[in-house]
Amino acid sequence: MKSRVKRSLVALFAAAAVWSLAGASALAATPADAESGRAATSGLSFRFDKDAFAVPAAQTGLAEPERASRFSVRLYGGLSRVAAGDVNDGSDGYFELLEVYDALGFGTAEGGYSPLHWGANFGADFVFQLTPCLGVGLGAGYMRAAEDSEMILTNETESIALDAKPVLTAVPIRLGLFLNVPVAPKIKFTADAGATYYAGFKFVASQRITFDGTDWMEMSVTGKRSGLADNLGFQGGLGLEFEVSPTMGFFVEAVGRYAKLKNFDSVTTQEVDSDGGSDSDEGKLYIVTYTFVDGSYSLFTIEDTPPVDDPPGEVYREPKFDLSGFSLQAGIRIRF
Repeated sequence: MKSRVKRSLVALFAAAAVWSLAGASALAATPADAESGRAATSGLSFRFDKDAFAVPAAQTGLAEPERASRFSVRLYGGLSRVAAGDVNDGSDGYFELLEVYDALGFGTAEGGYSPLHWGANFGADFVFQLTPCLGVGLGAGYMRAAEDSEMILTNETESIALDAKPVLTAVPIRLGLFLNVPVAPKIKFTADAGATYYAGFKFVASQRITFDGTDWMEMSVTGKRSGLADNLGFQGGLGLEFEVSPTMGFFVEAVGRYAKLKNFDSVTTQEVDSDGGSDSDEGKLYIVTYTFVDGSYSLFTIEDTPPVDDPPGEVYREPKFDLSGFSLQAGIRIRF
């Protein structure tokens, strides 16, 4: 009995298989439906979208997120202050002399010398990250400090007017380390330090003296230098960076600077006057201080040979060009 049932079931399954194969062949042979314009489907392909349910090629691993670049650029600008001690000592000489005349009663003085200290600076740093928090960078910028001064001494019969403008310029090129440490969500503490080469360092001091509003004389002193050894300094800064996106942030920082540069080997001087006269000279720049009973004053002088002191009335010294000071600046950091 059981054997007959098994044989019957086997025969039934075999017949079903033959029937399904025959049906599939018939469907495959059926031409396109003339009325609908659709090609006939074969087998079970009408049940699935082959492209949508295709098995993808073997994957070697999960896709990794894109890594941030190690390179970034910092663009900045701001206010800068320089010490410029000897620059001011040499540039205010005639102003000091008019103050002495005023103190002695030779006239009434108005105005005075405004010391050179403030200017502007801007630049860019290219930074390569050694670690997520520490990078090394090379940067270049431009700094300029200038100041205008006016003074006039008048009495009953005559007047003397003074105008002066000293200018310091340089192209700082620096190599340094850059540190950034997260201190809060989207806020980083930043610090940097390194050596600075003040390329193209230049000093220009111009003065104009006008007598009685008509006759005048203009004088200028110019010194410039690009030597590496004579134009080196150091600087470091502290600040905060505010992240706008993974590739961009804004920062504010205070930068301290030490750069006390030596005297120029040679400078040029030029003089012109209202009578059409002109003269130029070249030599070593010194500061001479004249001291007398009623006061003293110091000014720049150009000498062909080293001058000899005659103390206490006449003393010479070579000036230093002190770019030491600080900068308050803001900028943007872009990561490539």
